[in-house]
Amino acid sequence: MRTSILTGLAAFTTLTLAQDTYWSNQSAPFYLVIHSKNATLNGQYLGACHEGAAIEGLCVTAPSTENYVTFTYNTSTQETTPTSGLLAWSLPYNDGLTVSSAMRFSYNPASNVALPLFFPGNSEVTQVSWVNDRLTVPSYQDDSKPLPNYTNDPLFRWQVCKTYYGYPYQTLAWTLGNHSPQNPTCQKVDVVRKFV
Repeated sequence: MRTSILTGLAAFTTLTLAQDTYWSNQSAPFYLVIHSKNATLNGQYLGACHEGAAIEGLCVTAPSTENYVTFTYNTSTQETTPTSGLLAWSLPYNDGLTVSSAMRFSYNPASNVALPLFFPGNSEVTQVSWVNDRLTVPSYQDDSKPLPNYTNDPLFRWQVCKTYYGYPYQTLAWTLGNHSPQNPTCQKVDVVRKFV
């Protein structure tokens, strides 16, 4: 079983490397640090944690310098001044090889809380940006007003919640819409990058 997973991941990596290099401008590596009114969460890091086969969530963890807490910000080669890009993490496999994994939101139609998860490749992403090193998701349309109503507002709707995708963890989450998260364990946080 393990051999077939590794073989499949190697084939996927080859396919990913052959894809369009649209997101190939890569930042210096950084850590994702939680800023919170909760002293237990404040200053903790976010680290990649196993949610399924080659799927990682963002779990609350103690500060570290290991690979699982090191991320990059990839932007387009097509834009001279990119306003958004993708959050990337290098998934290790096969004793020393890595494949770039991009973050995208996973939605549950029964909830207003989305989970940021990393999947190998970059064909499907949730674009993010930074305001004074605070992680944000850009908003391009505000449907609370008559449409079309185009905006370019940064949104800061990060939460730390007890969640379950593949395993029960305390993870980073995103609130959909203007209301409070329906998950009662969620706590409002900011996510700040700290360069390595």
